[in-house]
Amino acid sequence: MQLRAFPPFASLLGLVLALLCAVPAKAQLFETKAAQAFMIDADTGTVLFAKDPDKPIPPASMAKLMTMEVVFNALKAKRITLDDTFVVSENAWRTGGAPSGTSTMFAKLKSEVRVEDLIQGVTVQAANDGCIVLAEG
Repeated sequence: MQLRAFPPFASLLGLVLALLCAVPAKAQLFETKAAQAFMIDADTGTVLFAKDPDKPIPPASMAKLMTMEVVFNALKAKRITLDDTFVVSENAWRTGGAPSGTSTMFAKLKSEVRVEDLIQGVTVQAANDGCIVLAEG
């Protein structure tokens, strides 16, 4: 049994596929509501996205940055260690924790939290409760 119609069909299919592949790819458009944004590939340093990258902007929370400065100085001076724990006071829990409705690491009232975990909560989550616990500690 011979299929004589197959070669024209294959040629037509090949032509269609070639035309589809020949269409230039469009760059994926990305937009953000943020006034400024900057995204890079951590491995290569390649800029993946930039929106108004040269405009100076203030840090989100100067108080949190200053708290981290004090904590890192205390660590360097060996006044505290990453394994030290601080108790979550009612003040920290109520003013910066879940009941406050602000940025929090949801530390439980009267729980003991390691300094290393508090640092991570403040730097990653911008946790107000973690910042207060560190300041009180």
